[in-house]
Amino acid sequence: MKKRLVYLFSVVFFVFLGLLQLGLKPQRVEAAYGILHPYSTPVATRGNWYYLDRDSKGTQKIYTVKITAHAVDKDKLYVPSQKYFEKHVYNASEKKRNQFIEKTKNIYAGYNYKKGFNVNNWVSLAGDGVYYIPVTRKVKGKKVKALHIATGAGPYTAAYAYKTKKLARLAK
Repeated sequence: MKKRLVYLFSVVFFVFLGLLQLGLKPQRVEAAYGILHPYSTPVATRGNWYYLDRDSKGTQKIYTVKITAHAVDKDKLYVPSQKYFEKHVYNASEKKRNQFIEKTKNIYAGYNYKKGFNVNNWVSLAGDGVYYIPVTRKVKGKKVKALHIATGAGPYTAAYAYKTKKLARLAK
């Protein structure tokens, strides 16, 4: 009888402990903003890329773009839920929509585009964000891998980035 009582008590204890664990799990904050899951960047676009551009003073400078599996320059990318946006953003009052835009101004959406991808604000008000497309370019007669960085609806070329700083300088 004593063994049964100990067994029954231990079963009840572990069931209670399991239920307690379920209640203590933190809720995903991402779901509040319509995030389905992190966006995975195409493998061909990942790594450090360098491009030559003019700074605010007009002098040429090398800039770096770092693309990881789920981020561009430390800005994490996510896939938005269209159902969530239709229900809570597009059909919301102007006041609620503006509050949502303010809360999500540091969240970025990633979308597939050809062999590359597009990065845009979570709620896009204007523009088409930035495109990152892997391409092949000729530098001093040799074919090299490059990253086409473009903006706008075109998309219009902003720069070509390369895997090394030396290639970025040579390509001009």
